[in-house]
Amino acid sequence: MVLTETFFFEWLQAFGKAWSDLDVRNFSQLFAEDVEFYWNPFEAPTHGRAALTEGLVHTFARQKDPSFDFEIIKASGEFGWAHWTAFFTRDGIDDPVRIDGVLEAKFRDGACCRYRQWHHRLEPGQGDLMRDFDA
Repeated sequence: MVLTETFFFEWLQAFGKAWSDLDVRNFSQLFAEDVEFYWNPFEAPTHGRAALTEGLVHTFARQKDPSFDFEIIKASGEFGWAHWTAFFTRDGIDDPVRIDGVLEAKFRDGACCRYRQWHHRLEPGQGDLMRDFDA
């Protein structure tokens, strides 16, 4: 599959909608059965859609009112790269969380077969960072 920018844009829109809706099923359906999903670059990946789904259940359960936005950096060959931002509150404690990151997605037969993300998370308790971020 040669990745087009249009396909990647639509995939990212579906990714963001599923996350914003906290829809584990639709989110995990964007990935191949044998996906390698890297939650961060310094840990071993989650292998397979079933394991990803299990991880998403726990991750989404701790979030409230998420939003996701993105800007495509490039779509070429089998790969897409995008800059993304996400905002949500921690369910139960209502602490705001902001994430700013870059993702790389590799596609095969219309599904993402490898997903990697590098991001920075900004949360309360990080001193004056929240105030400075809004300045």
